[in-house]
Order: sequence, then structure tokens, then C-alpha cells
Amino acid sequence: MAHIRHDSSKPSTTISLDHILLAKVDDYRFENRKDNRSAAIADLLQKGLKYVELLEKKKLRDAEKVLN
Repeated sequence: MAHIRHDSSKPSTTISLDHILLAKVDDYRFENRKDNRSAAIADLLQKGLKYVELLEKKKLRDAEKVLN
């Protein structure tokens, strides 16, 4: 369950990343001019979740093609 800070309306959570992944997040942050790591991580999560959703839809389409 996410913790809601009193000074923010957004829930927050803590994650641990190895130094290599954190460096990649920081690279993404600066290359895409994100204000902070949280914004970069949120953007990457949204893109990753969208990608997974698209993969699942593709799997369903491919399975339908095989059945038809």
C-alpha cells in the first residue's frame, strides 16, 4: 500500500534500484528533460505498462489468427 504524504495529494512508494539501473533512469531523466527522478520513473512506468498492454493485445490477435 502506498503512503500518502500530508504535503502532497499523490501517493508515494519507495523502490530500490541497483546502481546500473539508477544510472539509466538518470540518463533518461536528463535526455528527456524530466524535472526529477520521480517524473522520469513515472514516465518510464507508464510507457512500460502501455508496452505490456500492446504485447498482450498482439498475443490475442496472433492466437485468433491461428484459430481461424
